[in-house]
Amino acid sequence: MARSISVKVPTAHLIQTIEDRIADIEKNIAEYPAKREQYEKDLATYKTKLLEFVSGFLVGNAHLIGEEWDSVIRLTGGRGNRVELEFEPDAIEGFPKRPTEPSRPNETRYYGRDYSTQKDLLEKNLKILKMTSQEEVSASTYGAIMELL
Repeated sequence: MARSISVKVPTAHLIQTIEDRIADIEKNIAEYPAKREQYEKDLATYKTKLLEFVSGFLVGNAHLIGEEWDSVIRLTGGRGNRVELEFEPDAIEGFPKRPTEPSRPNETRYYGRDYSTQKDLLEKNLKILKMTSQEEVSASTYGAIMELL
């Protein structure tokens, strides 16, 4: 017959982990405007490089243009008498890579049934943990908080 195991995690360790994560979120919030500004500059540079590359590539590789789904350069007709060119970037050597957009560090989203920010939920749990007189918390409580981290 199997025995149940009761695992306990030190409350002080959990409090320190939450405080470190909150500090990390605050640091990311402070750095986000600079990262976003750099992304906007990189995106403008990317657009310029992309247009230069595409115009040069089309002139020398017109034979790659097709209407099939697996064409390297696909020519399609859209609504309103539009003509669209679609490129397969992985199949074209030297195709410029789009810069990665920085993620918002404290975005409001759903955590279970709560629609909140990660920082707000961590601060709420931190207040509760600081009020407790227990030196240890159960592994299930630890697991629930670790999902937020």
